Amino acid sequence: MKLKNCVKCGKLFSPQTGEKVCPVCKKEEENDFEKVKEYLWDNPNAKIQEVHEETGVEKDTIMKFVKDDRLVAEGINVDWKHECERCGKPISHGRFCASCQNELVDGFSGDSKKKEKKKKKHNKSERMYTSDFRDKNKNNN
Repeated sequence: MKLKNCVKCGKLFSPQTGEKVCPVCKKEEENDFEKVKEYLWDNPNAKIQEVHEETGVEKDTIMKFVKDDRLVAEGINVDWKHECERCGKPISHGRFCASCQNELVDGFSGDSKKKEKKKKKHNKSERMYTSDFRDKNKNNN
């Protein structure tokens, strides 16, 4: 069983897939999200400072909800700058702008034709071998 320290409270817990916070902190975070969501439903153009003061939820937590794509900054009047982590363009939610997301997705999916072209460009002198294979080929020539 793998154990991990909660990034919020420091307590040990057994994480599920990729969790960084313990179940207690996760529940508190969900309660905070519900408070923010309810407040924004009734006050759609509230600034983050106002949301913080009225709900008691920390500003960093509210910004985390925006970064995690749980809140969209278009629904609140942002009094802080939220930028794409890759290119720095202003964005309203998530970590990356639409163009960077597309580039990243294209990079992961990889075009098979591009891969084939790259493979064909390599010549024998650029290939890697074990020293045994290289020595065997030298002896045969």
